[in-house]
Amino acid sequence: RVRGLFPSRGVRVPQSAEDLAAQRLLGGLEVSPVRNSHLVQISWVSPDPRMAARVANAVAEAYIQFTIEAQFTTSDQATEFLADQIGKLRTDLAEIEGRLQQYGESKGIVSIDDNSNITMRALSDIATRRTEARTNLARAKAVYDALRTTPAEGLPQVVQSELITRLKGELASIEAEYGEKGRLFKDDWPGMQTLKGKLEQARGRVEQETVAIARNVLLAAESDYRKALEEYSNLDGLLRNQQGAAQDLKRDSVEFANLQGEAAKKRDMLGSLIARQNEMSLSSRLKDLQETSSNVRVVDTAKPPVAPFRPRTKLNLVLGLLLGAGLGIGMAFFLDYLDSTLVAAADAQAASGLPVLAVVPRHGEAGAGRVVRRRSLARAGSADLVAHLEPKSRISEAYRELRTAVLLSSAQQAPRRIMVTSAVPEEGKSQTALNLAIVLAQLGRRVLLIDTDLRRPRLHRAFGLPASPGLSSYLSGLAEEPVPVRTAVPGLDLLPSGPIPPNPSELLNAPVFFDLAAHPALAGYAHLVFDTPPVLSVSDPVVAARAMDAVAVVVRAGRTQRESLRTAVERLRQVGGKPTGVVLNDLDPASHGGSSYGAYGPYETVVSEAPPRAAV
Repeated sequence: RVRGLFPSRGVRVPQSAEDLAAQRLLGGLEVSPVRNSHLVQISWVSPDPRMAARVANAVAEAYIQFTIEAQFTTSDQATEFLADQIGKLRTDLAEIEGRLQQYGESKGIVSIDDNSNITMRALSDIATRRTEARTNLARAKAVYDALRTTPAEGLPQVVQSELITRLKGELASIEAEYGEKGRLFKDDWPGMQTLKGKLEQARGRVEQETVAIARNVLLAAESDYRKALEEYSNLDGLLRNQQGAAQDLKRDSVEFANLQGEAAKKRDMLGSLIARQNEMSLSSRLKDLQETSSNVRVVDTAKPPVAPFRPRTKLNLVLGLLLGAGLGIGMAFFLDYLDSTLVAAADAQAASGLPVLAVVPRHGEAGAGRVVRRRSLARAGSADLVAHLEPKSRISEAYRELRTAVLLSSAQQAPRRIMVTSAVPEEGKSQTALNLAIVLAQLGRRVLLIDTDLRRPRLHRAFGLPASPGLSSYLSGLAEEPVPVRTAVPGLDLLPSGPIPPNPSELLNAPVFFDLAAHPALAGYAHLVFDTPPVLSVSDPVVAARAMDAVAVVVRAGRTQRESLRTAVERLRQVGGKPTGVVLNDLDPASHGGSSYGAYGPYETVVSEAPPRAAV
């Protein structure tokens, strides 16, 4: 069961001698095209120069033979394919033409061309005759309507009738005779009565003939009208029937046209395939002409080389050196890119936007000068009082640079309230505050060092003094006034932190803290140096920064992150603080090019072994 969980290696199939030879051939074969040409270079790697040349030439000849055979094999396959397709197309064409013939016979379709189609020509002829019949009908109706409304005596047939003309002539003669005799005889004369009878008879004859002619003309017009109407009706019915037949023909012609189009496409395709088959048949006749059947030629045959071409020792050595150097430089830049800590003064200035007040080297490092430390300081293991115990050391000189930069940071007067803080813990801010206060006192001024770290105070331990009473005692009202304590450093007093309060931020935010510098008990001090907690850890330094004249931010080289310093400076500025500059602490001189003071030679300082004590 356990063995089934793992995949088996499988059974190895033994390889034939041909497969092994092919693998060996392919393993040493190299085919590379020549740029900007249609040439390729064939080479075979072998310890035997003659064998290498023979194999390269054999590969070229085998490829030429392969292209020839592949070409004619492809031609034969294409010929067989074309013959098969032609047979299928002929069968399909015969089937489509049979369907076309059967469909045309069943629908009575001879041709779907409008010019030669009997149905469409008949429709056109009937439409023309119906139009003529409609014109004749309109004309006959107009004549019939006109005769019905025209008086009989006004008809042209009556006016132009010879009988009416003759009768009217006779009537006129009788009227003339009657008028002539009426002047001579009276109306009751028998002759006049006879003429009168003739006159009335003539008039009646004219009227009778006129009505007869008019009736005959009207009957003839009515007959023509009815004949024209019947002809139009017959032609109109015939046209509708022919139009129906034409519509049926149109519907049937769609399928007929589809069959014709399909048959035409099959004929065109069949013609193309037959032409292609003829071409392939002609090209297959050139099969024996190998020299003209392949487009591959051997331009230059391979010859046995006179010397081996690899390994190229010099080139490999140069490439190895260049590659190693490039990888080393790239790795160095990559590691430097990954390192986001502050390792130089330029890094601190770029991250904070503030000037670098001083660069404090690592205490106890041997550089241009050698420092001899007393056992008391060695036991302490810190540089809290190095500016007092080793005034000529390199680190003391750095704190004096810090003192100069802080005093010159204000254009009006030197700042009195100086706050020393850091971004994160373990940056050396308490050490910096201690030594800054010492070097300020070395100017002969009275300096008060105030432990404002009410959470983790430690300045009193540097001088061996008690922590209480102190700043928190005064701020919380337990003491009436701040009571500084004298230290072993001349001119330097200490105001300890006092008892640790439960609410340090509230005490530092009280008005009594902002008025601390103006207290009469502290009026005699030229400078007040405040040691506060880290800015990013608690809010105490942000609160206290509003009451300061200058703020120095301490960072540790190789430890403080750029983003931490940038965030700390932004928080101080947000509350109206005055960050003066950055102190780069704990810089290793050996790894950063040393210090400029090394040119002055070694310093050796011997200090007292007695620990600093508070002055009474």
